[in-house]
Amino acid sequence: MPAGQGGGGARHPAPPDRPPAHPRVGGRAGEEPRQRAGPARQTLRLTVDPRQTPLIAVAAAAFLVALKGAGAWMTGSLALGSAALDSAVDLFISGANFLVLRGSARPPDQNHAYGHGKFENLAALGQGLFLVAAAAGLVWTGVRRLIQGGRPEQTGWGIAVLAVSLVVSFGVARTLQWAAGQSGSPALKADSLHYATDIWVNGAALLALFVVRFTGWAAADPLVALVVAAWVFRSGASLALEAAGDLSDRGLPEEDLRRIESVVDAFVPEIRGMHDLKTRRSGGQRFIELHLEIPRATSFQDAHDLTVRVLRAIEREMPRSKVFVHSDPV
Repeated sequence: MPAGQGGGGARHPAPPDRPPAHPRVGGRAGEEPRQRAGPARQTLRLTVDPRQTPLIAVAAAAFLVALKGAGAWMTGSLALGSAALDSAVDLFISGANFLVLRGSARPPDQNHAYGHGKFENLAALGQGLFLVAAAAGLVWTGVRRLIQGGRPEQTGWGIAVLAVSLVVSFGVARTLQWAAGQSGSPALKADSLHYATDIWVNGAALLALFVVRFTGWAAADPLVALVVAAWVFRSGASLALEAAGDLSDRGLPEEDLRRIESVVDAFVPEIRGMHDLKTRRSGGQRFIELHLEIPRATSFQDAHDLTVRVLRAIEREMPRSKVFVHSDPV
């Protein structure tokens, strides 16, 4: 019979009239040990939920779309229009992220025994594809402007708009980066990447307007738009490929595997080693499965306790992980 699951099962040896079974232990998602924090940090944790930060991104994106859209209409700048289009994509994605994060936070149920974390990976895949599509649109528009010609007007207004946009994008990117680090959410990580990209998009558009205003070189506007398109395409393709890997149950990075192995090695000679290590990600949670090799002379109770100790040690080393350990006598 199983020794327990999650370290919270029965810790009694098997009855003498029944042969002892191999312990199998399954853990719940690990959490980092809580540390003492000053009043300011405690207040932040009580008042800011990382999974509510997409609302901040939605509000900021709506403001930027209106601001950049008005600026692009007044100036006729393609670079500023490309920045407005990028913010419109961010607005849609941030709104979708908020809904997805609410869904992925639901606990496991009968139809989703491993939780709903894959919704976050799907959202990240969608964001990557949207960025790739937006980049393709920018390339088409930029090439058309180069062929047809044209020059932005009222560049001073456009410069002011982009300066404000830079400040807003920087603040939102930092907030989302913090939230992604706190929650481990790939959807929030993707959103923070978008707003970090916006900083470069806005900066490039600002540079183009400066060049047009002070040199009169009109081609700078569409050329900068094409450079921005290449950057957006690279970011979107990278994001989509990473999400696709998680959706296909790609294993954890080699660095994480070495961390798991080092935790297990710390229990030698109580254990002989491990085998059949399997890992994957679902949303912000890791799933880790392995077989421990325990000396055959170890009692059932001691084997169970040792298995739980190893499991908890892995959870401490790998936060937000669900660990399953099966113990084999050797």
